[in-house]
Amino acid sequence: MIFHYQALDRSGNSVSDIIDAPSETSARQKIRSQGLYLVKLNRQTADEQTGVEKRSSIFKPVIEQITSLINVRASVRYVGIFSRQLSTLLNAGVPLPTAITDIIDQIDNRYFRGIVADIKAKIEEGSSFSFALVKHRSVFSDMYINMVRVGENLGSLGQVMERLAELEEKKTMLKGKIKAALWYPAFMIFFAISVVTFLMVSVIPAIADVFQEQSQELPLPTEVVIAISGFMARFWMLIPVAVILAIYLFRRYVRNDAGRKRVDEIKLRIPVIKNLYRKLIVLRFTQNLGILLSNRVDLIKSFEIVEKIVGNRIIEERIAAASKRIKEGSSVSIALNKANFLPKLVLGMISAGEASDKLDAMLINIGKVYENELDLTITSLTSLLEPVIIIVMGVAVGVIVMSVMLPIMNMSTLLR
Repeated sequence: MIFHYQALDRSGNSVSDIIDAPSETSARQKIRSQGLYLVKLNRQTADEQTGVEKRSSIFKPVIEQITSLINVRASVRYVGIFSRQLSTLLNAGVPLPTAITDIIDQIDNRYFRGIVADIKAKIEEGSSFSFALVKHRSVFSDMYINMVRVGENLGSLGQVMERLAELEEKKTMLKGKIKAALWYPAFMIFFAISVVTFLMVSVIPAIADVFQEQSQELPLPTEVVIAISGFMARFWMLIPVAVILAIYLFRRYVRNDAGRKRVDEIKLRIPVIKNLYRKLIVLRFTQNLGILLSNRVDLIKSFEIVEKIVGNRIIEERIAAASKRIKEGSSVSIALNKANFLPKLVLGMISAGEASDKLDAMLINIGKVYENELDLTITSLTSLLEPVIIIVMGVAVGVIVMSVMLPIMNMSTLLR
């Protein structure tokens, strides 16, 4: 049973959390053993939990919605750890409810602990594990849920959870690599913008006052820089407002199907970035499709799941078209060839895997190859971005410095 409690610690601070216990008496003993003074204890059912989620999505204030989004993204990182712990316990012969009970107390993230507790409550009420996961699609993907369903039907849930743990760990590592690779360029861009903003808002206005006192005719570059500096100095508070407004309008535009499709189309055409992005799509498609097929998920169902994973509306439509051709009797390699989003080398390997009846293993191998290629591409792209950012930063600062130096040089020439 899942209980929600309010208590006071030894310093008198209020503590509110959930706890898993077989009875109310056990819950009270557990809370007291933690050195807490119990104030309020209520049993939390699965229906109450899902009811809160439904109400929150409609009536929650904006700040709470942002907090919820942050909690969901933070919880996604714990899915791999949860899967690994669960697979270990299940393979050791521990029953599913007992395994989840043992895991709950080890989860540090309160939001994710609440999700796992809700899953356990639904299982105790008679739901299957996969059905309990469906209520939390924001954290557990369709692929995850469908593989769990297959594991339940085949009686191999422990093996499926082990495969899902590997998949989630790889996904987390890939995201970590991309973020680590982009961290330094992002810092350099932020530093460059900060330096230019400081010069334009603080330094240039002071120098502009000196030039104005001299009543000297200024070169065009200097006038342009002073005009921009004057605007930024007077209306600097509009800059963050403009940035926030631009982000809001962009997010609203992307929510529209036509806008999302247009943005996804641009992603596939951006110079330099497009190679990295296309390799990421190939990795997601081949790796996830291979894992689904190796776990005996139906081919058409696997295509439907992978279609939602690639994260690009243009490619989604092409995968859907390939799935339709397969339903009509086409082979996988021919259907994907007509879809025109995979490299010829990949199509050739898929054709070979299909001919040898080892399509799932071939797709997983392709995923491994593209995982290594993606790693190398990220490294080379980062090496390319660093000097480009330094050059752009140098040019921007150089233009500002030259705009200041030109009038001074003219003044020295006139004095001679």
